[in-house]
Amino acid sequence: MTTGSYDPPSDSAPPMPADPDTSPLDQIMTLSREIVDDCPSCAGKASQIAMWAREIRERRPGREELEALVDATCKGFLPDDQRKLLIESLRALVRFAE
Repeated sequence: MTTGSYDPPSDSAPPMPADPDTSPLDQIMTLSREIVDDCPSCAGKASQIAMWAREIRERRPGREELEALVDATCKGFLPDDQRKLLIESLRALVRFAE
């Protein structure tokens, strides 16, 4: 048994950029295109990655669904300004969630 911290291999991928205006799914789509450009024989796997990212994006609830969720759970308990803030916060969470 070994003790101590884990050191990842030096050839590991760099961390994803922390661009607050870009969702992780957009970064995944960009990476899949880069894989195709750099390794044409990997195009099949890269297109699967892109397809999964699109499916994840499509399943995200929209504003109307989030409004319905907030209204179903908090109707009458939140002032309008807090309701709007909660909905916008949920939208941001969904937009940038993995």
